[in-house]
Amino acid sequence: MASHRIHLRGPWDFVWRPAGGTDSETGSKSGTVTMPQEWRTLFGDVSGTALFRRRFHRPTNLELHERVMLVFTEIRGSGHVQLNGLSIGEFSAAGELVEFEISTAMKPFNEVAIDIGFDPVKEQGVPGGLFGVAALEIRTE
Repeated sequence: MASHRIHLRGPWDFVWRPAGGTDSETGSKSGTVTMPQEWRTLFGDVSGTALFRRRFHRPTNLELHERVMLVFTEIRGSGHVQLNGLSIGEFSAAGELVEFEISTAMKPFNEVAIDIGFDPVKEQGVPGGLFGVAALEIRTE
């Protein structure tokens, strides 16, 4: 099986909320970042949840025998992923690859959203959050 990756480095918009926090608290943080980034680099040693969003175009010239996968090569935490506002799956990962097939769910213009929770105090000494490459992987079978 041959494959081709299109990296989704940036820009990613994010909203971070500390554990037990509410949207009205001053502890939340938002911005734009180029990914991948380790949790502590973005949010320090504070647990919480972060919602990352990125827009992308549907890859062109796809053939019927090709599948498009949304791939997160290294992720630690738990959460869920949406494409264009529709849930495409949940995950609980300890640093491994997480992937979702999105071939039929894509539109000409798309937005992926990943909501991830991580506790850097409980997970000391290991990278957390979305610290690996996010990519579209076109697989030919």
